[in-house]
Amino acid sequence: MKPRLVSLLLLALCACGAREEGTRLHLQLELRPARDGRTEGSARQFTTDRGERVTLTRAHVTLSSVELFPCPTRGAWRWLRQLSPIGTAEAHSTTSPRRLGTPHVLGLERPDGEALVLGTLQPPPGSYCRAHLVFGPADADAEGLPAGVGMEGKTLLLEGERVPAEGGAARPFRLESASVGNAEVWLEGLSLTADALEASRTLHLAYDRWLDGVDLASAEASEQVLRNVASSAELEPSP
Repeated sequence: MKPRLVSLLLLALCACGAREEGTRLHLQLELRPARDGRTEGSARQFTTDRGERVTLTRAHVTLSSVELFPCPTRGAWRWLRQLSPIGTAEAHSTTSPRRLGTPHVLGLERPDGEALVLGTLQPPPGSYCRAHLVFGPADADAEGLPAGVGMEGKTLLLEGERVPAEGGAARPFRLESASVGNAEVWLEGLSLTADALEASRTLHLAYDRWLDGVDLASAEASEQVLRNVASSAELEPSP
């Protein structure tokens, strides 16, 4: 092969590699209510779907990983949209071009709408329709571990008080879990191409939905709250 032709081929390969390496998806995480709520310092006040008035004085949630999945073929799309979130997953995962595997702990100390930077994915160019989220126990290397709270080994910790819908005295509660929760969020066709190599998405968690339908006296309360945390997640374009 002629030296000039070899040089041209090498330049072309380098150009293709540089283009793929330039693909970026920036991810952030924030808290915000889905309904009306009040904020007093780091406390959040809201009403559940059962009419209970809740004051959250402490809440910490660990997001273990976020993984992107390409859009399926047209024939598989309707079937895939009907799937419920995957029931099991490992709490800890490695980081790859399509997966952020570093756990992050988010708490009420951060004001509503103030985003926590999760990191940047570098997926191959293409269209992506969904992301799989795993909520799992924080390890010693988790980002955002709060001092003096003891979140290591925990997925969530909630403290506060509630007033029953029928009225009466406020009742304190504390819930914690070290289980793993999963969620699927839809990207509605995110495209990362040569013409649009970079994008940003913000993951929202609606804390005022976490206690919906939960009997706080039940032995299953913590696991129900974890399921509600996962189901409250939405992923939207960042401003």
